[in-house]
Amino acid sequence: MLSYVWDVDWEMEWSAIDAEKSGDALNLLTRILATSTDRIFRRGLDRGYKEVSEELYGVRGRIDIANTIKRNGFASGKLTCGYEELDYSVLHNQIIKTTLTKLIHTNALDKNLREEVIDLAHRMRYIAPVELNQNIFSKVRFHSNLRSYRLPISVCRLIYDQLLPSQTTGQYEFVNITDEKLFRIFEKFIFKFYEKHIDKTVYTGIKKERLGWQDTSFEGGIDDFLPSLETDVSLFNATNKLVIECKFYESAIQTRTFGEANKKNSFIATHINQLFVYLKNLEIKDKSILSGMIIYPENGEKIDSTYNIQGHRVSIKTINLDATAQEINDQMLESLISFKQTVIG
Repeated sequence: MLSYVWDVDWEMEWSAIDAEKSGDALNLLTRILATSTDRIFRRGLDRGYKEVSEELYGVRGRIDIANTIKRNGFASGKLTCGYEELDYSVLHNQIIKTTLTKLIHTNALDKNLREEVIDLAHRMRYIAPVELNQNIFSKVRFHSNLRSYRLPISVCRLIYDQLLPSQTTGQYEFVNITDEKLFRIFEKFIFKFYEKHIDKTVYTGIKKERLGWQDTSFEGGIDDFLPSLETDVSLFNATNKLVIECKFYESAIQTRTFGEANKKNSFIATHINQLFVYLKNLEIKDKSILSGMIIYPENGEKIDSTYNIQGHRVSIKTINLDATAQEINDQMLESLISFKQTVIG
């Protein structure tokens, strides 16, 4: 799942990572970071030109006249020169080095894995650390020569978000990833998967679609608080459109108790209502044949139900994320099979 979210090739990057043996999120993410960083070392760390200012007997690069005068350099014979030199302390290496250093001092990290992290940090000892913050990760530009850095930098960002200083000075605690963040990862995975494999479906395009409330106007009151409408995924071709809603819930089923003994199971009404609102608003302005699907992660119970609701084919399905990468791939593509018969042409 993360390979799609981070836009990396799982066949290249994940083959050396045994997720089953990695344990919790901290150790899994550290394992991914250690493995991907080691591969970068094998290929060669990236370097970049950095500006250097230095007092020299002689000339190198350009002479900084202002600082030479300020330091009385002409009298002493030492000129202040500015020049560029190749340096390993470029931002992407600094982010990895700083993250590895923090992980060394993080509680609950596996002992053997900690030794690997210490070794990697030592191999990067000549790289200057950098102060991490929310904005620094977006400053890394992944051109073709830096593609191998996309995975470790993405992992560093996720680790940074989850590390907090512990009560012990100089130590860190890894906090659990929130349900909200897991939902965002799941949603992005669904979008990225279908975007990458669009040629294996009956659809030709994909987008997140912002909708307006059709045939609706504000007629008065304190304020207009109608929520915005935006699909998680819209798959489309010349004649058809499939709206997909991604829901990261413990279960697709809700249980209601009536009295002491009577219980009734049903799908979560608000999720179906939300999808139906999207379909009805699209119906007014969009001439496509409209269908909908709600996807949940599977949690011990497989769901695969399809309905025809007021002329719209609607499916509710689960995806088993504990399966192998190939099995997840097959599940995702098979989820669209029931919509093939609605496609014209």
